Amino acid sequence: MKRPSREVVTRSPKRMVGILNCRWFQPTAIHHESRLEKHFVLRTMLSPLVRSIQHQPFTLNLGDSRSYTPDFLLTFSNGQSAVVEVTRSERIPALKERFNEITRRLAADSQIFFVVHQGQIEGQRRAERAALLRRYAMLQPKEGAIDAIAAYVASKPKGVSIGALMKHCAATPEIIFHAIARRRIVTVRQLLISKDDLVFTPTQEISNVVAQFGAWFGCSPWKPHVGTDPLARGQQDSV
Repeated sequence: MKRPSREVVTRSPKRMVGILNCRWFQPTAIHHESRLEKHFVLRTMLSPLVRSIQHQPFTLNLGDSRSYTPDFLLTFSNGQSAVVEVTRSERIPALKERFNEITRRLAADSQIFFVVHQGQIEGQRRAERAALLRRYAMLQPKEGAIDAIAAYVASKPKGVSIGALMKHCAATPEIIFHAIARRRIVTVRQLLISKDDLVFTPTQEISNVVAQFGAWFGCSPWKPHVGTDPLARGQQDSV
């Protein structure tokens, strides 16, 4: 693997390129080269399993002068990592053999490969809610407010509704959203944030971080000779 040199992100008439600076999540900025990549990052930052996100982390030599540069490398809280390709679902069938080859090449380095499409990222307006939550991450609540919220949620193993949490902690929706954005508390993977929806304490025991991250997007690691089957659950999320 060879790390590519970072190019300066510039405006593009065809793609939405940019940089996300989210220092509460990680000290380094996260680049993206499309709206879909940005939405993937916004949703990934809300997963309690993910410790860091790196855009275009390395270039993989595939032989015959061919190479592959992944969209993202994720590092999880237990030290494991996974390579992620973000693409549109209609492109996947034509790329099946390439993804098979990439999977086998990464497996030689004990690396997991995910292919995540727009239905899994943006379906049911989840990306919109992720963008909303990010805005509230930059609030500055009064001292002790978030600790009190996190402690109360931790006392409810089966979760507590946002409305009940607001009432018990005398907190506004904005403060609750801040706690979610900072991952002091978490929602279900659909990012439902009405007063009737439940929030939980972040999972402390991780039995299978790869499977749990896949569940966050409704997908599984890519498997050679299976093709788009690992994405079937995510297709359902797009409606």
